[in-house]
Amino acid sequence: MVNTGLCETDINSAFNVANVECVDHVDNIRRLVRLQIRWSYLMRVLIAIFACIYLAACAKPEINANVTTFYTPELSSIAGKTIAVRAESAANETSLEFLNYRPKIARKLDFVGFDVREDLADPDYIALVSYGVDGTEQRSTTTASPAFGGFGLGVGVGRSPFYGSVGRTYNTQTWSEYNRYIAIDIVEGGTAQSDSPVRVYEGRAQSAGRCPTLAGVFDEVLDALFQDFPGANGKTVFVSIPWDGSCE
Repeated sequence: MVNTGLCETDINSAFNVANVECVDHVDNIRRLVRLQIRWSYLMRVLIAIFACIYLAACAKPEINANVTTFYTPELSSIAGKTIAVRAESAANETSLEFLNYRPKIARKLDFVGFDVREDLADPDYIALVSYGVDGTEQRSTTTASPAFGGFGLGVGVGRSPFYGSVGRTYNTQTWSEYNRYIAIDIVEGGTAQSDSPVRVYEGRAQSAGRCPTLAGVFDEVLDALFQDFPGANGKTVFVSIPWDGSCE
């Protein structure tokens, strides 16, 4: 008679070892799947971050301005009327800054229908111009971004994948915004020197931004003021003008 006890024991032991190894392999596969899922999540987050950075880099800068205008019905019959450009403050009349701005304003007035005549002593209208930087405001913003630690994988029975910690970092930026403005009042020429000049138009464009000088954004703020001239009577409208980003 053949003794099969030892064989059965050996066979059972072999099956038990095989089962343990199978279980270990299944556990490792599960861990690898979980690791792959986390890597997939990480990649999606990184792609989203880089996409935001790319779009921000490609965005074209703009000058934003709030434009407020008031005018009388008389302004509707300005075609061919003569006008001269003057600084509202007599002290600025001969300043190099105003002499730089005046022809730019004259071109805008000519475009909307006036006959700009700086040589006339008594033009139909006078455009009184004021401009400058009217104070500053402090701004700040806080952004959060993911922070990733190291990633690794342990291989072998009884070992599992390990992952770096995922958290957030916060970055706060502060800066100054400068309130730049251009204001133009159009008055009847014969009343310009009186204590109560007769106004037919009042327009003001105000823009807040990081550029500390009006000269760096003058053309864009002036474009905003004359966009759809004479504008919405008695209202403030928001206007965006493309800008080359140069504050010079």
